Amino acid sequence: MKLKPTLRSLAFRLSLSYALLFFTGLVLLLALVHLILSQRLLQNQDRDLREDISEVLSLYREKGLPGLRALATAEVQEEGPENYFFRLLDPEGRVVLVTGAERFSRLPWPREEPSGPHFLLFRLPSGVRVRGVVFRAGPYRVEMAVPLRFESRALREVHRAFLWGGGLVLLLSLPLGFLLSRRSLRQILAMERVAREIMKNRDFSRRVPLSGRGDEADRLAESLNALLRQLEVYLRELLQISDNLAHDFKNLLAHLRLLAERALEKEGAEREELIVTILYESDRFLHLLDTLLDLSEAETGLIRLHRERFPAKDLLAEIRQVFEPLAAEKGLRFEVHEPEASLELTGDRARLLQALFNLVDNAFKYTPPGGRVAILVSRENRNLRISVEDTGPGIPPEEIPRIFERFYTGKKTRGRGLGLALVRAYVEAHGGKVQVESRPGQGSVFRIFLPLSGGEER
Repeated sequence: MKLKPTLRSLAFRLSLSYALLFFTGLVLLLALVHLILSQRLLQNQDRDLREDISEVLSLYREKGLPGLRALATAEVQEEGPENYFFRLLDPEGRVVLVTGAERFSRLPWPREEPSGPHFLLFRLPSGVRVRGVVFRAGPYRVEMAVPLRFESRALREVHRAFLWGGGLVLLLSLPLGFLLSRRSLRQILAMERVAREIMKNRDFSRRVPLSGRGDEADRLAESLNALLRQLEVYLRELLQISDNLAHDFKNLLAHLRLLAERALEKEGAEREELIVTILYESDRFLHLLDTLLDLSEAETGLIRLHRERFPAKDLLAEIRQVFEPLAAEKGLRFEVHEPEASLELTGDRARLLQALFNLVDNAFKYTPPGGRVAILVSRENRNLRISVEDTGPGIPPEEIPRIFERFYTGKKTRGRGLGLALVRAYVEAHGGKVQVESRPGQGSVFRIFLPLSGGEER
């Protein structure tokens, strides 16, 4: 029952791959050893034949044909008739002397006369290779041949050793490779087990244990643990957000229902006033939903931006038009410092304007009468930097890391905690970033960095 999952496992596939790799390496090694050993044995045989050639030539000079006949007879008796061949031909090609294996005489000996010893390699129908040599001794042509049986036996022994040894190692490599692969994949199996337990129990507090080796599996486990920590935080925040939304939506819908019930009881101007209030609250409710949808799309990268190219000063003109009357009404000094050069942006004009509007609106909201709110625009490398400065109460240091989180409201914050989250989401959707500096009692500075369009003035 467990065989099929085992055969499909990564450990088995790895061990099988290692075994096949080993087998391929063994075949290549065997071919290399065969080639080297065959050449070395052939060189040794050639050395022996050269010694025989020297002996034949020396004996011919000393004793002539009788000496060669005696030498050939002695070699046949020593090596055996099947392991030695000697033939002597006169200048007309007639056989003067032949001894040894008759079948060697039928080998395809070359007819041309060699200037020196000419070595040949033949193969018999039985598969045995034969080493032959042709040379001259005075006016005579000498043909000698010996079968390479020793070479064949040596190569067969080597092949047999490789076959048995390689087969044994191959058989052992599968179970051993499987065990080693299982051991190497132990941490991955632990990750799988943790993932299954999380899916089963919905417990994101589980973590994958580290081996301490610092290898790839440890780094993968660390990444997975970091992901689990983030998921745990996100889920906790999601539950809090859901609770907040449920509370807000419940209050809004209950308020709308109460207004509608009152409108049914009233007549004339009072009913119209209540209906107008209902419409206002409905718009506020829809605006909250739209803001949440936009925020979710921006944070997940699914938002559709209506990109266009426009001067950065157009944003400043619209912000000035909205907030200058409000500054006069609240008794604030409102300053807008435009850049010296004409800098252009490419992006969704409405959403960038909304991000800047949220920052300026927050600055107006928290700056007391007599204070100052300023917008400064400049170029920084290839980015447009927009700074929104205020002289408000500032932000406590412990709250700064969380002010851009959705639904986060600090101790002195008013609102639903969506404005700054929307600012960061819109800016990052355009490839930019947001920074904040603040000192309690001295005010805050929010900076937006946005990529500039190409071809702007420098």
